[in-house]
Amino acid sequence: AKITQEAAVKKAEKATIIAAEARSAAEQAAAEATKARTAAEHARHEATKAATEAEAAVDRMLQKVAEAEAFLEEIKSKPGSAQGALWWMDRELHEARAYLPERKGGY
Repeated sequence: AKITQEAAVKKAEKATIIAAEARSAAEQAAAEATKARTAAEHARHEATKAATEAEAAVDRMLQKVAEAEAFLEEIKSKPGSAQGALWWMDRELHEARAYLPERKGGY
């Protein structure tokens, strides 16, 4: 009976050691998961900020293209303008629209 009691004690000690190791591994995994979640939230914030800045840049570009087109139409309406230079400016504006998204007026 004494041998089985000692074996049971050793078995319980082994189980306690294994449980402690599993607990420390779980705590470490939880800490790593928390760190990863924080990094993901930071990356999401940065991505949202970059998307907002990109949208603002597209809006500014649209405004500049509209201003340039209005100026070009004004110059075209005046007599004695250099048609070749005006064609070239018109072509440059056309090319600028190629880099806009379709929903913003690009093609």
